[in-house]
Amino acid sequence: MNTKRNQLIAIVGGSVAVVAIIALVIFLVYARSTPQNNPFNLQMGQKLNADQTAVTDNGTSFSRTKPIYVIADYPEEGITRDHIAILSVISESSGKVVQKLEVNEDDSTKQIRMDLDNANWEPGIYEFTLARSGTMVGSINFSLHE
Repeated sequence: MNTKRNQLIAIVGGSVAVVAIIALVIFLVYARSTPQNNPFNLQMGQKLNADQTAVTDNGTSFSRTKPIYVIADYPEEGITRDHIAILSVISESSGKVVQKLEVNEDDSTKQIRMDLDNANWEPGIYEFTLARSGTMVGSINFSLHE
């Protein structure tokens, strides 16, 4: 009688653990696919406007033969400007940071521009991220081709 009861407890416990793991995976996938409202406007392209404060060809697929510009526009209000902004480009294939820029924000920080040094990068998928004091606030996935 005890063995049947122990088997039942083991089955119920295992089922609860499986359901908990599935729920966690679904939550993580959902959270990654629906990012929080990002007050920062991120843009990426290979052509800059006349005053070099915006890209004119915002996109996510680029030739590695031309430089790529990434611009992070700050909202006019609603945030403090006392963080360290970290702009990074990560290779999806290797998981390594291929370029990084750190900026100490102050009250005059309205925009940060990062000129990517992409001429020698391998074709593939990359992720640009903007983090402030260790918290990611935005990202762009992009592809690089010949």
